[in-house]
Amino acid sequence: MQDARSHTSAKVIAESVYRGSRLTTFEIVFPRIILAEFNTHRLLSRNSASSRAYPTWKGLVKVVEYPFVPSQFGKNKAGMQSTEDVSEGDLNAARQNWLVGRDVAVIQAFYLAGGYDEIMRNAKGDQQAEDACRRIDELAREYPDVVRKMKALSVGVHKQHANRVLEPYAWHTVVATGAHWRNFYGLRASKEAQPEIREAAIAMIDAHLQSVPRELDCGEWHLPFITSEDREEVKEWEPLARVSSARCGRTSTLTHDGHRSISEDLTMADRLQGPGHMSPFEHPARAPEKGIHWKWSKGGNFGRPWTQYRKMLQGEHDFSRLASPEDLLLGVGGDQKRLDFILSLNE
Repeated sequence: MQDARSHTSAKVIAESVYRGSRLTTFEIVFPRIILAEFNTHRLLSRNSASSRAYPTWKGLVKVVEYPFVPSQFGKNKAGMQSTEDVSEGDLNAARQNWLVGRDVAVIQAFYLAGGYDEIMRNAKGDQQAEDACRRIDELAREYPDVVRKMKALSVGVHKQHANRVLEPYAWHTVVATGAHWRNFYGLRASKEAQPEIREAAIAMIDAHLQSVPRELDCGEWHLPFITSEDREEVKEWEPLARVSSARCGRTSTLTHDGHRSISEDLTMADRLQGPGHMSPFEHPARAPEKGIHWKWSKGGNFGRPWTQYRKMLQGEHDFSRLASPEDLLLGVGGDQKRLDFILSLNE
């Protein structure tokens, strides 16, 4: 239950090369606490599960069964890097203190989500949810003072709030695509990097070393999560690019219900594009078409010679052009002055 082993991993989902430019899509699992550091790398396109997206009971199951616990703790000192680990005795104490925080966060999320009845209703009787609730009940008996201060809710709060308290103890899956990895590896596979992101970077390097990229001809596509079965079923490039985008958005070939469905992927792509969630459309990319000079490519953060699918979508750079004036006005609280100000800004 108190699993301190690392679950960090990396695998190459798709890799393509065109005239020496190597475009790679990874699926990486690392501690949620380093997501902000990972997201500072602007040459990478990335998507991962938002805390607003998955039911709280699923987050509870993962954090109860497989919490992230740092494998090492450095001694406190001035500066951003610790140069010396704590003693063995302090390491065990630090892990115990970390897990106490996990326990309290789990109890907090449990009560925010509405408690047993509400969680099991949302989980539709799932056995994993039942097991997690049983474990949380055991934890609650270990922290009577914490439980006594919790208040029962008639209806659980939305997952966008309940899930947040679990984040420091959660493992996180990210899909990332890029054509320029040297700077990332130089910074993150460094002895000065935080240990957790260094471990992820080294796992990515090892996966990268073993990968053999697919050589693309003019006009061919880099399409993460697209299988040979998909290519047999769908012959045109744009539906495949949209399916690939949807799967990158959910970081899985399968739908949230656990099955493969081209039609549901296309529907999800529409649901993403409509409200302006454009980042999943960055992962698919096309090599230059025959007769088109590579300097006219629109590679976005990939650079030449690639053209990101996102750059082919109308209004991808400015959601204010996609949304209706009524929705924009509603979003700023009905204040026309605020809306006029937004629309006066440079795109």
